[in-house]
Amino acid sequence: MKVALKIATLWKCPKCGRQFMRKNQSHSCRMYPLEQHFLSKEGGKILYQKLCEKIKDKVGPFKIESLECCIQFVSTFTFTAVKIFKDKIQLDFSLNHPIKNKRIKKLVKLSAHRLLYFVEIKSEEEIDTELITWIKEAMDKK
Repeated sequence: MKVALKIATLWKCPKCGRQFMRKNQSHSCRMYPLEQHFLSKEGGKILYQKLCEKIKDKVGPFKIESLECCIQFVSTFTFTAVKIFKDKIQLDFSLNHPIKNKRIKKLVKLSAHRLLYFVEIKSEEEIDTELITWIKEAMDKK
């Protein structure tokens, strides 16, 4: 019931139909065919599919919004963005606390209480409990 109330309060862009937490939130209305992300990138596609399966199984349902820059995983907000490469994928997600881990390839401080993390995945084994825990936390952020 709590989720239904949240979804009911989302603002829906009249042009593209995407939903956002804030009215008139700045965004791109230009959607991109999902399959375009995978052209000549079979290894990346396999990793992406494995990631989707694990998140749906361990975290819960989410929407996919395919933009030219990336594939976004969305609940009531974008909680993870994925870029597809030939033999790897790159994820970014934000949390409100620091993570010290060699898997973090890049860190950007978005604000005093929000950090954006970048992680590269090169094998299915890297889509593990630790990664899924970070993604679940990003999805559950307030």
